[in-house]
Amino acid sequence: RIRERKFTLSFFCFIMTDKSTFKKVLHTAFADPSTALSFSNQKPYTELDPTFVKIQVSAASLNPIDYKLVTGALKFSKKPLPRGLGSDISGVVTEVGSECKRLKVGDEIYSDAIGFSPLSEVCVVPESKVSLKPAGMSFNEAATIPLAALTALQALRNKGGMKEGMKVAIFGGSGGVGSFAIQIAKALGAAEVATTSTNEDFCKGLGADIVVNYKTDNAGDKLKDFDIVFDTVGGIDHWMMGKKILKSTGTYVSIVGDGVAMGKMIGRVMWRKFKSNFFSPGYQIFFTDSNHTDLDFLSSLIEQGKLKATIDGDAFAFDEAGVKAAFKKQMGGRNKGKLVIAVAT
Repeated sequence: RIRERKFTLSFFCFIMTDKSTFKKVLHTAFADPSTALSFSNQKPYTELDPTFVKIQVSAASLNPIDYKLVTGALKFSKKPLPRGLGSDISGVVTEVGSECKRLKVGDEIYSDAIGFSPLSEVCVVPESKVSLKPAGMSFNEAATIPLAALTALQALRNKGGMKEGMKVAIFGGSGGVGSFAIQIAKALGAAEVATTSTNEDFCKGLGADIVVNYKTDNAGDKLKDFDIVFDTVGGIDHWMMGKKILKSTGTYVSIVGDGVAMGKMIGRVMWRKFKSNFFSPGYQIFFTDSNHTDLDFLSSLIEQGKLKATIDGDAFAFDEAGVKAAFKKQMGGRNKGKLVIAVAT
């Protein structure tokens, strides 16, 4: 039976990878995704780093950072254009490096693979950034989890100092990160979770106790004495509102800054961070640390029924029209949950 299983896995992986080329999305210019993205046929990888795994991608999901990197609003990479892009994926391991210990060929996985060109039929990623896909979760659902849920977890637990019994306010509860933050705050034992959104039923379905409609009400007038404010929206108005909401011992955690020019925003952020060392409230801004340990923790929440994927509409096709349509919708900023691209059909 062991021989039969090995043969089945080998045959499966042969079928999945026996192509002379594979499709990959390329970022060709700092411009609107409608003109800056194209498809390219790539030759198969011939060598694999000892600590990397090769993945046949089943599904991918978008995050705001994806379009910000395309337009040039954010510029982190020094790799020349054209280059690959993308962040969250799910799929099947088809090859493992000689020093990999946790994963094996045939494993169903998910990963925040930003920086490793994951918007592709095949990608290679460090094993340290890859975790087994949660049991019972589809590939499309799993692809929504990594970056957004890791960000929410690390913002609340690592930066906010989340402890059982705390009160948590989340700006932007119906977006990708916010929708996970509501659920994770509850899973970590929050006594009360409030959020800002026009989608009250959606947010309450995720566990929010209070939903403030930002179009008709000001959260600064409705909420008070919160331990953590987690800002997924950005803007100076949210910072001012957050200060009104927080306890004197509270912490404001942001992943977006003020939405102004990078130089101006960095100055503001550094000043707030400096002041928070001496005066309240505490101020934290951070970049997500992609790692399998935290992904494993998220998997445990999923398998316990404490965390679920939220997908906005049907999956987009993995072709030029489909990918560009997904980016256009992501840039609209009104998603309920995550947008998924079905790479393997």
